[in-house]
Amino acid sequence: MASTPIVLVGVLLGLVASGSAYEFHVGGSHGWVEYHHEKYNSWAERNRFQVNDTLLFKYKAGEDSVLVVTDTAYKSCNVTSPIESYTDGNTVFKFNRSGPFFFISGAADHCKHDQRLIVVVLGIRNHKSHGPTPLPPGPSSSASGSAVSRVYLGAMVAVAMALGRALLI
Repeated sequence: MASTPIVLVGVLLGLVASGSAYEFHVGGSHGWVEYHHEKYNSWAERNRFQVNDTLLFKYKAGEDSVLVVTDTAYKSCNVTSPIESYTDGNTVFKFNRSGPFFFISGAADHCKHDQRLIVVVLGIRNHKSHGPTPLPPGPSSSASGSAVSRVYLGAMVAVAMALGRALLI
């Protein structure tokens, strides 16, 4: 009977670990546009980005694009030699490493009107914990990971209840 809570804990922790990446919608409901009501970097500063998170860029295909560039190209709005270029209007970019990423619009003069973004991805922490694992920071209101956060919280409550019952038995 005591093995049931242990199995339940293992299953719940496996579910929680598999759902830790978030998709961030760049520009919120307005998308990736030339004149946005908020600077993209101000938005990025309020969020925490981790390896395997994704950015969703929504824009008009054929009229705009997303370029991944070097820091030098970012500063000068140089669109001539991007690292990567996307033109599909519905671009999903996945962070595969920690560190800074630089994005600019490929449309003429859009970058000069602040249609550009710097994202700094946090490093992966592989430390051993001796205490309970703290809850991860919640996503911004524009992130689609709120369901994952609710699952995580629900799983932690279920684990606590299962462990409490196991201790009473």
